[in-house]
Amino acid sequence: MRQASTPSPPAPAEAELVAHAKELRPEAWDTLYDTYYPKMYSYLYVHLGDRTAAEDLASDVFEQAWRGIHRFQYRGVPLSSWLYRIAHNVMVDHLKRRRRAPASLDSDGVPALAGPDAADRVGLRDMIRRAMSRLTREQQQVVVLRHVEGHDVATSARIMGKKENALRALEFRALHSLRRIIEREGRGSR
Repeated sequence: MRQASTPSPPAPAEAELVAHAKELRPEAWDTLYDTYYPKMYSYLYVHLGDRTAAEDLASDVFEQAWRGIHRFQYRGVPLSSWLYRIAHNVMVDHLKRRRRAPASLDSDGVPALAGPDAADRVGLRDMIRRAMSRLTREQQQVVVLRHVEGHDVATSARIMGKKENALRALEFRALHSLRRIIEREGRGSR
């Protein structure tokens, strides 16, 4: 289920929102959650392909933000940049834990697909997800930020901690690799 997100507040309002969040005012956290939860969920879902995990981890993003807000210094960079970094770190930790956990196998000894989304992973969406999984983590992140979330180059570069030219080069390589993987997979299914 896709939730409508509230647009990000303008910079002066965001600075005030951060100040209120640091004071742990409930209304500030309600605004942060309503504004950014759908974005964090979407980012995590695209990377993980598991709605339940994306929901849980998106909630973890806000729990960690709440615990760390006192260290956050607002310097005009969108608050979303900080939240995306938290989301990325939460996702990496989740994937490390999942790799260490024993895989569940089906009756044929093949790793079982986890989660309720297994039934709707078909067609083009499945092909794109498989292709995305073959990209590097950075390539996946730039594709999601630029083409799923719709961030501009400058914002995406800040979120990823890169210079704009480096981000553009990474995006170009990611899209080229994605196209090549999809074309190869498309030829293989005929």
